[in-house]
Amino acid sequence: SNQPVYHQSEPSLFAIMKQMTYIMANLQAASSSEESRPPAFKTSSMKAQKFFDGTQPFKVKSFIQYCQLIFHNDPENLSEERKKAFYATSFLIGRAARWIEPYISNLTNKNPN
Repeated sequence: SNQPVYHQSEPSLFAIMKQMTYIMANLQAASSSEESRPPAFKTSSMKAQKFFDGTQPFKVKSFIQYCQLIFHNDPENLSEERKKAFYATSFLIGRAARWIEPYISNLTNKNPN
């Protein structure tokens, strides 16, 4: 896997952006290779993910780990990389949401639905 590995207890903003770039690259690759349709989200049996705003970089690791738990708990609905990226992105707010916004706009412009 090309996924970055964190070696620090508190990842830097650069590390967070690198991780989000990885997520968005998967999202863009998946959206260009899959049938163009909106993802079907269903409520998982697990507690919903907490929002991540990017102001506390040390929380990115737990945010990503919890997303991974959700993905493993609900493989029927979240097996495709595109759906995983959409799910994770839906919990970004504030600084993190502003950072990801151009990528989402790019996808929306490519696949208007």
